[in-house]
Amino acid sequence: MPDITESHSSSSLSIVDQDESVKKILQRQLNGLPTGSTKDSTVLAYAQPLDVALIALSTLSAFIAGALNPLLTVIYGLLVGSFKRHAYDMEDSSRLSSSVSKFTLYYVYLGIAEFILIYVATVGFYYSGERITRNLRQAYLKAIIRQNIGFFDTLGPGEVTTRISGDMNVVQEGISSKISIFLTAIATFLSAIIISFLKNWKLALILLSTSILLGGAEFVGAAFALNYSRENSASLAKGASAAEETFSSIQHVSAFGIQAAMAKRYQIHLNTAEKWGVKMRLSVSIMIGAVNALPYLTYALAFWQGSRYIVSGESTASAVVTIVLATIIGAFAVGRVAPSGEAFISSISHAGTILKAISRKSPLDPFSTEGRQLPKVQGNIELHNINLTYPSRQHVQVLNTVSMKFPANKTTALVGASGCGKSSIIGLIERFYEPTGGYITLDGHEISDLNLNWLRQQISYVVQEPVLFNWSIFENILLGFPDPGWSRPEHEMQELVYSAAKIANAHDFIMALPHGYQTEVGTKGLQLSGGQRQRICIARAIITNPKILLLDEATSALDVKSERAVQQALEAAAQNRTTIVVVHRLSTIRNADNIIVMSNGSVVEQGRHDELMRRGGMYSTLVEAQQMDIPPQHPVEEAEEKHVLEKERTREIVTKASIEVNPCPDGSLHDRHQHNTQEEQRPTFKTYFQIVVQLNREEAPVIFTGVFLCFIAGCVIPVQSVFFAESINVVSLPPSQYTQLRNEINFWCLMFLMIAIVNCIAWVGQGTCFSYSTERLSHKGRYQMFRSILRQDQAFFDQKEHSPGGLSSFLSTAPTELAGLSGAVIGACLTFIATIAGGFILSLAVGWKLALVCAATIPIMTGSGYIRLRVLSLFDGQMRATHQEGAIYASEVITVIRSVASLTLESHVLDEYSRILAQRAAKNMRFILITSTLYAASQSFTFFCMALAFWYGGTLLADSKYSMLQFFICFVSLISGAQIAGAIFNFAPDMSKALHAGQRVKELFELKPRIDTWDNSGQRINGSTGQIDIVDVSFRYPNRPERLVLDRLNLSIGRGQYVALVGSSGSGKSTVIRLLERFFEPTEGKILVDGKDISQLNINDYRSLMSLVSQEPTLYEGSIRDNILLGTERELGEDELVQVCKKANIYEFISSLPDGFATLVGTGGTMLSGGQRQRLSIARALLRNTQILLLDEATSALDSESEKVVQDALDNATKERTTIAIAHRLSTIQNADFICVLDHGRVVEKGTYAQLLAKRGLFHNLVHMQSLGAVGSVELDNGK
Repeated sequence: MPDITESHSSSSLSIVDQDESVKKILQRQLNGLPTGSTKDSTVLAYAQPLDVALIALSTLSAFIAGALNPLLTVIYGLLVGSFKRHAYDMEDSSRLSSSVSKFTLYYVYLGIAEFILIYVATVGFYYSGERITRNLRQAYLKAIIRQNIGFFDTLGPGEVTTRISGDMNVVQEGISSKISIFLTAIATFLSAIIISFLKNWKLALILLSTSILLGGAEFVGAAFALNYSRENSASLAKGASAAEETFSSIQHVSAFGIQAAMAKRYQIHLNTAEKWGVKMRLSVSIMIGAVNALPYLTYALAFWQGSRYIVSGESTASAVVTIVLATIIGAFAVGRVAPSGEAFISSISHAGTILKAISRKSPLDPFSTEGRQLPKVQGNIELHNINLTYPSRQHVQVLNTVSMKFPANKTTALVGASGCGKSSIIGLIERFYEPTGGYITLDGHEISDLNLNWLRQQISYVVQEPVLFNWSIFENILLGFPDPGWSRPEHEMQELVYSAAKIANAHDFIMALPHGYQTEVGTKGLQLSGGQRQRICIARAIITNPKILLLDEATSALDVKSERAVQQALEAAAQNRTTIVVVHRLSTIRNADNIIVMSNGSVVEQGRHDELMRRGGMYSTLVEAQQMDIPPQHPVEEAEEKHVLEKERTREIVTKASIEVNPCPDGSLHDRHQHNTQEEQRPTFKTYFQIVVQLNREEAPVIFTGVFLCFIAGCVIPVQSVFFAESINVVSLPPSQYTQLRNEINFWCLMFLMIAIVNCIAWVGQGTCFSYSTERLSHKGRYQMFRSILRQDQAFFDQKEHSPGGLSSFLSTAPTELAGLSGAVIGACLTFIATIAGGFILSLAVGWKLALVCAATIPIMTGSGYIRLRVLSLFDGQMRATHQEGAIYASEVITVIRSVASLTLESHVLDEYSRILAQRAAKNMRFILITSTLYAASQSFTFFCMALAFWYGGTLLADSKYSMLQFFICFVSLISGAQIAGAIFNFAPDMSKALHAGQRVKELFELKPRIDTWDNSGQRINGSTGQIDIVDVSFRYPNRPERLVLDRLNLSIGRGQYVALVGSSGSGKSTVIRLLERFFEPTEGKILVDGKDISQLNINDYRSLMSLVSQEPTLYEGSIRDNILLGTERELGEDELVQVCKKANIYEFISSLPDGFATLVGTGGTMLSGGQRQRLSIARALLRNTQILLLDEATSALDSESEKVVQDALDNATKERTTIAIAHRLSTIQNADFICVLDHGRVVEKGTYAQLLAKRGLFHNLVHMQSLGAVGSVELDNGK
């Protein structure tokens, strides 16, 4: 973990001139190595041979299917010729009937061919699209986890979740359903052009100009939209990082009541995303407006110029109609795909972002096969004149010409002030970073010449903050193996795991759990206490018997009893291996072979413990600061202590209630889940529109304007059907009436020009309205969802599916899917509905018989589309579950990337991720086949509908019951409506996703927690004395009712008293804090503050009475000032801020930084050391100036020097303030008014520090185990 070197003068942090070699080292860690190959620069590079074959077959099928559409115009033109001959040349009715029957069969044959081809294309693209994006997801995750750690210092935690869920979904949609539509449209366009040139190349060439204009409009619009889409995606990714950062620290957010502040931070990113999103959608709207206007200009030009060729004898009415219709079909094919342009453009944009990340070449690649592998490792490590500057903080030099040796089979300890560079040395040995000067050797070989993966396999690393994965305990321990051991026989794996757990003092508590080693540890292991998590991590580290062992505060999270046992186990494990220990708690390194004391990135002294104590230097000062005032312990007492410990360990094994677990879902959520299981709520349009109305209420005038313009645009096609029928009727006039032909055609061409202008205005207008309303919907949806999630109580966040990664994925995808039925899509759908309605009304007025026959085809089209929508809804639900699980897993991996790297788990991570993606792939095939059948049917029905219309219309013409004008008005208006009815369901995937998203968002909005921060009821609090009474409190976590965590606990804390809670891990200490913070309600009993039941108090007022400083400090991306002031509503002067920082012993460090309070801390505060982060957290807590102060191991991350100063500050802060401190480090609670020793959820001892020592009970034993002298005596007795 990066350290910023802490100093007492600015000189140690001075900016040094960097030569070119240093700059190159830093830049390659930030930007990666130059990429020489571009073979993986496209999505198709991730297609396997089967995918390529399917894509080729699907492309061919899509092209042929598209090419068949313009053939309709040839038949259409031939029928026009037959109708003309019958109307004006007095052709026999029987010949007309014969021609109509023949051409009708052609339509049927084309329909059958269209069905087969569309089916093949759809199945192929869906199946190959799913496989390709699965490969792309795997490639992206592999590319991310192979990056150097410096890359992750600037990567937001939510960015990977956004890319791997939301962005990948967009890409998959683009290369499956959207590409099929796109290719079909292109083929239709090309086929139409070819047919037009074959009929009359002069007229076709003239009309081609309008197609070029249409293509140009689409190209320009797409270029703008693509650029804006990238900016929008980048802003949303930053927002996702901020959201996941918030969800990862939800207890801190709740305790400090900063939900509103975090929502405001999140909204900043949403505002930026909305700005770019509106611009993107506006670009598409203008493009669609142009695309929909150009066909009518084409009509005008075609009939005007075509009439001249007819008069001159260069063409016929049949050829002109064929060319006009072919050109229009080609133009409409491109125009019809325009509403899907947003998704297609977005898929290109998102794919580009993903491919760019994949192409980054890591300078420290764990998958690289380059580098040597030594045949035998001795374990001699040496640092030679090491300089270190972190790539993300290039103005701070962390290590300054450091040289040191770590001899083989010896234990070396690194000590010093927080931020002095200890952890940085560990990071360099693990090759998390590259030194900017000097080199490191292993057995005389530079580690930069060794294979990176092999090197890390020789090292086991236990970090200060324990990291577990959301699997079973057994699997977590087994991860210590590089392979990671799954190929071994089961009994051998079990033996190794059990043995490692016993050495780490973990076996007993694991066996006490209901499911033993198969117990799921939860997200980040939060189903276990901190000490339990750490012991599992230690077991994982020693299972492989590593040659090199790195311990970075490995016992910091353990209680006194566990620390002693684990420390003895670690010292035994350290035999015959190189061990490097980073410590603040000096009692753990008394017998180290060498102790290196560091300050300001340099070595100031080193030697054995006794030698350094005699020198009286910095080490001696640090040791003295940790000494506790205790009476001497005699050997007899020590023997008694061992006996007591054995009894306690036995009791821990048999008493299952002693295991403390973190909270889990409460009854309300469980009941809700049961209800949803029994009575499944299906996504409906009603639910969707309820959510839209709720979120878009303020945009109602804009939306209604858009709806009005949609109906204007929708009425254009029925109106143009009259113009088109009149034009066909005019150009069909005989030569004797050519003068009339020229005069009348000019009028209708002018009408086409007018309707083009109206249509353009209507489409651009409604697009603009829906662009704004859709982005507002997306913005408000994300914001309200974020607030609703933060509203939930702790039980909600302890569910597996509500992990930070899962929630971030939900927040990224649901609003995008919710907006899928808005904007261009909703505009197109409303326009199409208006077209169908207008066409039907017009047809009834002109010719009701043919109108009814043609209208009968519309329900068939819409019915097949609706069934397809329902199937897609189920399909999308299944796919979403698969991708959600994968996104949660990927997010969890990236959050703990240092542990993944040190354990060399990269290959295992990819295998597990591949398993998650593949487990449901086979089931998806059935849905693909069904939905493809229905979609192909809806597309081929157009041909059958036209066949029916021409057959019946031709019969009416042959019987002289209808005129040509009547026939073409009815035919054009209704068949266009039928085609559009099918086109509506091109958006079926968007509709399905939107309906699902609407249902899920509705459920979230309606989810009311038991402890509700939105609830303003409850008794208001006007000041408090800080008196706390815990009365007969028993507590069981909701999902483990069989475990009694607190057993009728009674505790009274007076105003201004400083009370300490001590005891073993799982004794109930942290549960007391959680109940005081009202994360949960007691199962029995009650908690009183100032004599008032806290369950009756206003939750926000109540939490404002207290400040919490937890064991694991929580910072957020931003500056130091932002983090200290987070949630502070009152105006704060600079002097007050400085004074608070001085009290927390952090001001000197801040003032030494070049940017001072404006210094950025990085995501999660990763640019600061653990001690620095903790002191900033303390400063933030002190700034609240609350009546009650809760300290959960508040000084555990501090070095001895800082701990003493901060402890003094905390002692001063506790005056006239009620303080409850949880402590494992007993030196920090000597000044407590009284100490409560908890065991199995009860207070077993109570008194002052001196009183409890005098009792010589459990507390007395704990103190002796932790004291430096006691540890030493035990070690001597063990022959050390």
